[in-house]
Amino acid sequence: MDQDELFVQGLRARVDAAVPRVDVDVDRVVPRARRRRRVVRGAAGATTLALVLGATWGASAVLGVGPVRDAPPAGLGTGLGADPAVTAAPTPDAGPRPTVPADAVVADDGTVTGVPGDPWDGPDRYWYTLTESQWAQDMDGVVTMGDVERRESWHSRERPGIDVTDGDLTTVSASGPRVVLGSWVVAGVRHDMLADPRVLPTDGGELAVWVRAGLEPDRGAGSDDDKAFDVARTLLAEGGLYARELREAFWGVARSLPGAQESTGEDGAGREGVVLTWTGSDGQVNRLVRDPETGLLLEQAVPSDGSYTRYLEQRTRDDVPVEPTLEIAGCTRWATC
Repeated sequence: MDQDELFVQGLRARVDAAVPRVDVDVDRVVPRARRRRRVVRGAAGATTLALVLGATWGASAVLGVGPVRDAPPAGLGTGLGADPAVTAAPTPDAGPRPTVPADAVVADDGTVTGVPGDPWDGPDRYWYTLTESQWAQDMDGVVTMGDVERRESWHSRERPGIDVTDGDLTTVSASGPRVVLGSWVVAGVRHDMLADPRVLPTDGGELAVWVRAGLEPDRGAGSDDDKAFDVARTLLAEGGLYARELREAFWGVARSLPGAQESTGEDGAGREGVVLTWTGSDGQVNRLVRDPETGLLLEQAVPSDGSYTRYLEQRTRDDVPVEPTLEIAGCTRWATC
């Protein structure tokens, strides 16, 4: 069992001790998720962080876990900053950055109130992403390349979403709203379930200090630089769920790491972009490519073994092939899903 798995196991134990057991319909679990196991460290870091966010979000939603605050939570916002679509420009902040984050509240139907919602204008309900991925896999010490996989996602900070793999609607998966940013220290107080992006600085250098302040010895794997890179990469992968200026700041976090190099170049599909390469403590070279016009990722890759995730399409979208339901998600409540 590696460090990531130990952390997730410990976190699950803490959640189980704090909240009642949640019944899950395991028959609805996507079989593909049981079969696949990626072992490239770069992919594993982002996946572990996603698992942590999901597990801790359930406990917070049930218990109202979080630091004691003198002021009541702020109301629901309608989105700060830029429409993340291709032609949008950032909108200046309406006022000074708050130092007390608001709390997200998930209703029975999965809708979220209490924090800023999706950062785009218009009626579209989801941020749509189409990716193509192929990652190295270790099977009993033999490293091989996995199958090429296409994944479509419809996600939102305001409502539940779905994921579809290789166009197969019979294995569609559903999940709760993508509202949690992780564990952060704000004004000297740790917030394990930060859901209010307004409190985060949008200057890359300042955000890098915040990222390091939020790291914990028993969370994540590798050095502090490894963990900081995983935080930046994971939030960048969320695409348009965050305003352009915040995505710029997270790119700045990755660029600030010792040894990081930025240049112009192309992704594996020949698309021109800004390329950032950084070598982790294990010697693995990580490569991020982003669109200079939108700030959205075009690709994340590990050149040494050919692993990659390529972002083929990213935009707002209202239509969805299957509406997310608790039955599809295998959960009993959106607040714990």
